Amino acid sequence: MRYKRTAIIGIGLIGGSFALAAKRAGIVETVVGVARSDETLRAALEVSAADEVTTDSAEAVREADLVYIAVPVGATRGVFEQIRDSLAPGALVTDAGSTKREVMQAAAELLPDHVTFIGGHPMAGSEQSGVRAARADLFEEAVYFLIPTDTTSQEDLDRMQQVVRALGAIPSVQTAHNHDRIAAATSHLPHLVSAALASTVAKLAGDNQEVQSFVGTGFTDTTRLAEGSPEVWRDILMSNADNLGDSVEELIGALQTLTVALREADSAACERLLTEAQQARWRLTNQ
Repeated sequence: MRYKRTAIIGIGLIGGSFALAAKRAGIVETVVGVARSDETLRAALEVSAADEVTTDSAEAVREADLVYIAVPVGATRGVFEQIRDSLAPGALVTDAGSTKREVMQAAAELLPDHVTFIGGHPMAGSEQSGVRAARADLFEEAVYFLIPTDTTSQEDLDRMQQVVRALGAIPSVQTAHNHDRIAAATSHLPHLVSAALASTVAKLAGDNQEVQSFVGTGFTDTTRLAEGSPEVWRDILMSNADNLGDSVEELIGALQTLTVALREADSAACERLLTEAQQARWRLTNQ
């Protein structure tokens, strides 16, 4: 399995890491990187994430046998519209969007029948952004969701799973609905909590500069996700608002229970809730 020409539309952290990992694995030859910014394109060449660069998505995919789309979820439909008339017959097209229902619907409506589209989402990332932060090992040991369409052949799905394994990731085939439900709880809710915590502590601190000297690893660790791109995460959260809303309601319920224990000075209830949380984390992270 080797792709002669790969177009990566949105060659930032994820797209650049895909390029570096795929090159290291020897599954791609020439990589054409696409971005809006000349600085990003120069950086992609400098870090060897791309062999050629362009701002024209349609031109990039014209002879590509593999197309990897790594743009904010809200921009994916627009990319499909730009490239649909230029895609080569037989090309494998995939994306890296953090939600899948909207993407799969757009692909069904806009992409031609002569290409194969399989949705994707690597559960990997960094608080850093941009192609200069790209790493060949970003996907190693990460779960990588794959979302076939109703017409995806087993051969094409096997081909995409081979690509994922070559990156060092672990493929997990899901429906778009199930993916979005899982991602709401395990990825999108943690980001929302991280952002809310950072904002809340800043408001509690107010203008008290002394508070900054007491910010420790507990705060920095739990708010790391809040450093992610607001533009990217806005699209992610809004495109999964229904599932995320359900997750937030569950979280509010847990916080309300803890609040009651604190207000009533019920140390036994507080310890019980903390013990349940400790055991839950162990189960979720030590399988």
